[in-house]
Amino acid sequence: MSDPLLRARDLIAQFRANLSTLVLGTSSADGEPDASVVATLLDPSGAFVVYVSGLSAHTRNLQANPRASVLLVEAETATTQPLARRRLTFACAAEPVVRDSPAHAALVAAFRDQFGGAIDLLAGLPDFQLVRLTPLRGRVVVGFGAAFAVDPHDWTQLSPVGRQPAR
Repeated sequence: MSDPLLRARDLIAQFRANLSTLVLGTSSADGEPDASVVATLLDPSGAFVVYVSGLSAHTRNLQANPRASVLLVEAETATTQPLARRRLTFACAAEPVVRDSPAHAALVAAFRDQFGGAIDLLAGLPDFQLVRLTPLRGRVVVGFGAAFAVDPHDWTQLSPVGRQPAR
């Protein structure tokens, strides 16, 4: 498949079909960056939902600064050019899911379906919480010079990202 737009749509479809973890980028109130790998799923609205421990830096960061970046990237083994790995990134707004709400119960059940009985252990721990990461803007990169802006409400809507002037 040589058409960059088709490659981008194919990558997004693959990520949506096989989503289980993502790289979560956060920063503390004083700007200290942090990146971690977290379990995730998509809720019916298309937001990422992560189940995180209040003891972790990324959760404290999200509480202090409710913005995040999520990264989905193809495996290094999927290409002979590791620097050209295809990837999808979203800037997101973060908000906690209220613990005793119907939405929380439904999401815990969805996590259990996706990740098995270990979720029951996490659900019983008082520091674990669900956080919804609502995409605000996205970008998919499918090769050198092949990048598209992704509509955060409809991931099938892509627009080419123009070359930036040299600085």
